[in-house]
Amino acid sequence: MKNRILGIILLAAVAVFAASCGRNAKKAIGVAETAVADAKTAEAEQYAPEEYKGAEDYLAKARTEYDQRSYKPAEADAVASKDQAALAKKRALDRKAEGEMIKPPAAEEKPAEQPPSEDYNVSSLGEQPVPGQEQAAAALKDISFDFDSSELSEEAKEILVENVKWLEQHPGTRLTVEGHCDERGSIDYNLALGEQRGKSVRDYMVSLGVDHGLLNIVSFGESMPLDPGHDEDAWARNRRTHFAIIR
Repeated sequence: MKNRILGIILLAAVAVFAASCGRNAKKAIGVAETAVADAKTAEAEQYAPEEYKGAEDYLAKARTEYDQRSYKPAEADAVASKDQAALAKKRALDRKAEGEMIKPPAAEEKPAEQPPSEDYNVSSLGEQPVPGQEQAAAALKDISFDFDSSELSEEAKEILVENVKWLEQHPGTRLTVEGHCDERGSIDYNLALGEQRGKSVRDYMVSLGVDHGLLNIVSFGESMPLDPGHDEDAWARNRRTHFAIIR
């Protein structure tokens, strides 16, 4: 009888905890939805498309997780969506003030109905490589960082010099500089650190003569690990910036 009562109490406690997690996740999703709507009102779709898409993707993931009753992941992704939307809104407002709208290439180069897309330094499975993509894969190397740092090492600077040489041979190439972090630290902190890493890379490339307008920054924080492991080797691989070609 005593065990039965304890079992009932335990089930009740679990139910209360699940309900609390569900409420927190739902609230976080609501906040994220408002943030994404605010970013859209600020014309982030036009002025900060990568950041805005990241916010939408996080929100879609959070909604799916909530429907599957994965409340903790849903809450975390909703917070990431809110932060990415805030970043998109800020960048959109800054770029509007500076007149730096990110526009698709001219119609004769690409049909107007096709939005700009990004190509990683490796071809997706089943897809034909984009002209010049293989050369880019061999030339545009990732930049690694020490733990909790956005400072460029001497080795990183040497790699960036070589990356810039490739860009000089391919004028007009536009890049997204992606900032990535390992899984340690909060979501908010890693988003900020990933952005700072992207800025460090961009600023150094600009100092080498690259047009500031050809380099866009987006932070993915810890959300897109190169290595899914949970040890020092995996963390070291995930502390990086990556280059995606915008075509």
